[in-house]
Amino acid sequence: MKNILLSKIGYFTLIFVLFICSGSAQNIAAKPNTKVLKVTVFTDRAMISSEAVVAVIKGENVIRISGITPNLVDQSVQVSLLGQSDLAISEVAVEETFLKKTDLPEIGKLQAQLDNLLREISNNSNQVSVISSSNDFLKRVNPFGQNLKVTTGEIEAHNRFLEKSLSSNFERITLLESKIKKLNEDKAALENEISLITAGNNKSKTIVCHLLSTIEKGNVKLGFSYLSTQAGWSSQYEARGDFNTSKVEFNYFASIWQSTGEDWRDANIEISTAKPFVYGNISELSPWYVDVFTPRFLRSKSLVGMDQQNAPQAMMLQSSAPIADKIVEETGIQEENTSFTFILPRKADIASDGQPHRVLIAKSTADAKYSWFTVPKLVQNALLRATMKNPFSFPLLSGQMNVFSDQKLVGTASINTAVLPEGELELSLGIDEGIKIERKLLNKYTDYTGILTKEATVNYEYGIDITNGKSKEITLDLNDQFPVSRNEKIRIERKSPSGNEALINEEGKITWKITLAPGAKKIVVLKFSISYPKELSVSGL
Repeated sequence: MKNILLSKIGYFTLIFVLFICSGSAQNIAAKPNTKVLKVTVFTDRAMISSEAVVAVIKGENVIRISGITPNLVDQSVQVSLLGQSDLAISEVAVEETFLKKTDLPEIGKLQAQLDNLLREISNNSNQVSVISSSNDFLKRVNPFGQNLKVTTGEIEAHNRFLEKSLSSNFERITLLESKIKKLNEDKAALENEISLITAGNNKSKTIVCHLLSTIEKGNVKLGFSYLSTQAGWSSQYEARGDFNTSKVEFNYFASIWQSTGEDWRDANIEISTAKPFVYGNISELSPWYVDVFTPRFLRSKSLVGMDQQNAPQAMMLQSSAPIADKIVEETGIQEENTSFTFILPRKADIASDGQPHRVLIAKSTADAKYSWFTVPKLVQNALLRATMKNPFSFPLLSGQMNVFSDQKLVGTASINTAVLPEGELELSLGIDEGIKIERKLLNKYTDYTGILTKEATVNYEYGIDITNGKSKEITLDLNDQFPVSRNEKIRIERKSPSGNEALINEEGKITWKITLAPGAKKIVVLKFSISYPKELSVSGL
């Protein structure tokens, strides 16, 4: 009996010790108390910095920050104790987890809308059933008994009542069915939207942080940040030319998008030109051997080794200092060692919808040199263009540009390569209807010379008429071409223009620099001949 009692005491003692030991590590889910503080958006990803308020006890605490985007880059996770000297981080890990459908962003709101639609569809369908039953009843009921004497008027009155009732009911059914069709379309759209959000987004990640605390009990702030893919930004521009003032107003926008699976609400947004990437050392150059060719036998692929190297993730964030520029007053710009960061002046909301959200980064007005350009052999119009310098102290990255002239959109261009500060930028402002260009073939004939060996000479003469219908003097770049011979038997003789009248390069391109006063006209003549043996078949004539 005594041994049994001691055995029971030992058993309960063991249970108590295990309970105490298990209570020494507190497992806390911190997701409900997290907040996105700052997002630094790079061209192909984003650094998200958040804060979590968690309750801790003395000893070891296991903090689980759940519901993080599955696009999190594991190696980039950083956790910090915001000014807490009585806490220490012993371990940080990342786990892949799964979200419940109700945990996904926007699903609750969309599901409520879908439920309302389903109820409305059901109510309208019930009304259709009731009216259809009423119609069946009206058709079956005969108010006149077999022995009942009725007049023709009574029968006609009953028929009119029946016709009116059925007609009204059928009209109601038609309206209800039309409404049900529209509701079903809305239902399908909502279901499609829900499926788009949930498709592939059921996964998530959890940041697990082990904290050692000397605090008996209390709340602490935990800062954490991580890189996420499925986010980025691109450059967009607006150029507004004003010919009267010889100025161009230049606006620089960032088009931000993200589909990380979590909305950025009321967050400080920074836009960076830096490129965090999977980093590795550049391989050494191999010797470049030149030798007499010797045939080699092919080897089986199974004998060839293929080595792959996984490079670590690296961040390239540098300390920064503010710079001055003619920019939007509130926008902060930081110049870093290898990049620039634009700090938006106000907090912003960027939904995880994959849609572009355009924000203004900087604006400036630059002096521009206006000129006109034409290639009448291709298009008999003059195009206005403005040449300006990059007015900012940072490069203009590749991106689309909307070009306006006289407050009208004249076209969309693109910056294909980065334009450095003070680098030259040329904008086409569209066709200028105030300048008339007409290219005409004035003369073409063939001469034959020689007694023993006949030679053919084809003579060409073109006239290009230019009329300045504007009220201002213009400077026009007029472009045309001479043919270029690729065979010594074919000779080209240039007659007009001569070398001192225009610029002529080796490929036969001709460029005239023409200045015309208001209302002035000018005729430019292009004249040349092509000679070749008569029996020779020549292409390109």
